[in-house]
Amino acid sequence: MRINFRSTLQRLSAALALSAVLSPAFALPVMEMRAEDFLPMAAELKKSLNLNANQQTLWQQTESKTRNLLRERQARRERLQAATLEATKGANVELRDLAKAVDEEATAAASEEKLLREWWLTVNDALNETQRQSVVQLVGEQLLRVPDNGAHGAAPHKQEGGEQQHRGGRKSGMGGGVGGPGGASISLPGGGG
Repeated sequence: MRINFRSTLQRLSAALALSAVLSPAFALPVMEMRAEDFLPMAAELKKSLNLNANQQTLWQQTESKTRNLLRERQARRERLQAATLEATKGANVELRDLAKAVDEEATAAASEEKLLREWWLTVNDALNETQRQSVVQLVGEQLLRVPDNGAHGAAPHKQEGGEQQHRGGRKSGMGGGVGGPGGASISLPGGGG
């Protein structure tokens, strides 16, 4: 079976662009929540919290660090995209090498997500109880709006005619799938992911 990686990468790029455009319109499962998903809401949340001067300073510093990290991540991913696309044009493409680069990006992103959470938890620690409850309420609202995607434990619902189906959820073939708004998962053969 021959896989056309150029076509697959172009479709993946289009899916990523579409998911980035749609990301504010959808909520994400808790394990997929990332700073990119909450940053668009940050300005409105900041206003509603009525931060004191010290909290304002900490918020601004954290938001600035977050934006810088996300900008660097985006640039790194664009370089990875370009390098992967260029590699697929070669005569002797080794899919394991391509998968290794994707795995390295996933590892770097996971470390960055942990760092970002810690930065924002430090901001949360500086809030008073009322402010913290506002933040918790925002997170809860995002979780409530997550469409049921047929994940483990999701209750099927009955349609007319008595058939049971899971709501939501998107699937794609060829080892890659758009993981949700604002993100994607790439699985290359032999990549273990």
